[in-house]
Amino acid sequence: MLLSSQITKVSRSFISIMAVLFLASCQYQPLYGDRGNSAGAGLETVGVANVDSRVGLQVRNNLLFLMNGGFASSEKTHEAQLRVSYSNKQLASLPLVADSTAGTVTVRASYDLIDLRTGEVVASGLRDATASYDRTGQVFANNRAVRDAENRAAKETAESLRLAIASHLSQQ
Repeated sequence: MLLSSQITKVSRSFISIMAVLFLASCQYQPLYGDRGNSAGAGLETVGVANVDSRVGLQVRNNLLFLMNGGFASSEKTHEAQLRVSYSNKQLASLPLVADSTAGTVTVRASYDLIDLRTGEVVASGLRDATASYDRTGQVFANNRAVRDAENRAAKETAESLRLAIASHLSQQ
């Protein structure tokens, strides 16, 4: 009886020590945030070049907001140059139905991340997103549905771009 109680105490002590060691090895560290180990590694130091279309402007504005929350930083270390294209495909065209009943908008953005100190392209890639919409017999409602789908796809594309750029900056 005495021996079993001593073994139980030792095993509890061992489990307690192992739990403390395990928890001490766990660390919280943001996946895409600034880790504080290099100045200028944050997304707020990335500028985004101007684009030439309405959908491209939606992608750019959403990306800027996601990267710096609407606050401009005076010290830029990188610049993202975007090339945005989009397409609108009408689906479910039936011979007995006068109008298509559904559609999808695809927004595609390729980017080059340029280091402003050296002028070199340090990363590039392609991201895209798709948004669906319904069509009715009303022209204005159809036009608005297409525009809303473009905006949704542009926002999703900007989120993908932000993650790609943040991933690259965290590896530097």
